Amino acid sequence: MANKDILFLKIRSLLPSLNPALKKIALYILDNPQKIKLLRIKKLAGDCGVAEATVTRFVKTIGLNSFQELKINIAEITTGEIAEKEFVYDDVSKEDSIKNIIDKIIFINNKALQDTKKLINLKDIERAIATIEKADKIDIYGAGGSFIAAENARIRFYRIGKRCAIYNDPNQQAVSASLLTHADTAIGISNSGRTISTINALKNAKENGVATICITNFDQTPITEYADIKLFTSTQDSTFFQESMISTVAQIIIIDILYAGLAVKNFSKSVKMIEKSAESLRDVLL
Repeated sequence: MANKDILFLKIRSLLPSLNPALKKIALYILDNPQKIKLLRIKKLAGDCGVAEATVTRFVKTIGLNSFQELKINIAEITTGEIAEKEFVYDDVSKEDSIKNIIDKIIFINNKALQDTKKLINLKDIERAIATIEKADKIDIYGAGGSFIAAENARIRFYRIGKRCAIYNDPNQQAVSASLLTHADTAIGISNSGRTISTINALKNAKENGVATICITNFDQTPITEYADIKLFTSTQDSTFFQESMISTVAQIIIIDILYAGLAVKNFSKSVKMIEKSAESLRDVLL
């Protein structure tokens, strides 16, 4: 694995789908990575209040073959870390100066983008671009902050000639999904992977034979069940910033990658359409 710390990103992405016992193990590992490489399976099970078999099941769930393999991976990740020289992020508090706030907000946004980059699967991106390219129409579903990313996608794709519509109203999402055909593509965007209206729209589209793509922060969540292609972000919304823009920024980055990849595949046509649309805006700008 080129980016060894992708293991921690994967564990974090699985948190919402884990049962309480497995979640205890996951949180213990994320909070105590330096300890894990020195523990025996019996000790870890005892510290988490679970059976040894539960630890083994957790290891299998994250795609590893043995507890020893987990320890080796974590040892490789944590070896050589120099905590004193690293910026350690914690939540914004009332004691923070403006400088600290700036440092923290910039840090967590940069980290979200770097972590998202580590999770990007090149083949899945290529498949998504090819799917969007051949689609007669693209319908995009999102709510809350995800609707902002959906609007960004609509603006991007239609500027290079793709028929594209976005929906955040549950009723309109349902109607949209029912009218799509196998020649179209549906994209569902949900940070949590649990937005009911977005999930239902993607489910209905898939049942109609439509190619489906999801953009989400968490693996093995309901939205991933109905996506032919799954694209993942990696963000941690803080307590201070519920529904923060961090997850939206990461979603927009994925959208921009798809847009740029599609534009490059149809370079001459895309450039002409971008220039034509830019020309149309000159009369409305000072």
